Formats: sequence, structure tokens, C-alpha cells
Amino acid sequence: MQNQIADALATMASMMDGPKKDEAQPIVVGQKEELASCMSIEENEGMDREGEWYSNILQYLKDKTYPKSTNKNDQLTIRRLSNNHIICGERLYIRSFNRIHLLCVTAKEA
Repeated sequence: MQNQIADALATMASMMDGPKKDEAQPIVVGQKEELASCMSIEENEGMDREGEWYSNILQYLKDKTYPKSTNKNDQLTIRRLSNNHIICGERLYIRSFNRIHLLCVTAKEA
């Protein structure tokens, strides 16, 4: 662990310009208790597919309709985002940059 901290400090020092004056500025480094990769997605049991992030796009692709609360700007955004999405069966997929279709999943599925 001490070597990792020393390596991180050496990397940060090599990316910084030298001090303009004769004095060096201190660098404060903090250590977290948990790793960033251990952060989890909170599950919301009450949320179904209608409340997911892609529900507006899915509704537009199926019915060509918008939610009632959207304005013209929101409708334009939904239309633009739907260009990169397709429906296969009942599932929504997004086309990646290399044209591979990626499944859109809910927070619980993720």
C-alpha cells in the first residue's frame, strides 16, 4: 500500500510544472476507506420500466408519442436520441460507435 501511494505521488509530481519561486507548494493527499469500484447502485424496488431513463425513448419508438409533460425542446431531444436506438422484441437496444447493439437495462438489472 505504501508503494502505491509513493507511485501515485511520483506520477502526480511528474505531471506538474516546477515551482515558479524557490518554495514548493504542499500537496494534500487523502485516502478513502472504500475503493471507488465498490460503490453500488441503489435499487429502487418501486421503479418499473415506465420509470427508467429510457422510457421516453421507448415510448416514442413504439407509438411516436411523447409524455404529456414534455415541451418542444424535450421532444426534439427524444427524437434525436431515438435515432441511435432500436426495439428488438420488447427490449430497447442502442447502437454503439462500432455499430454493435447494446441492451438498455434498468438500474436493478445493472
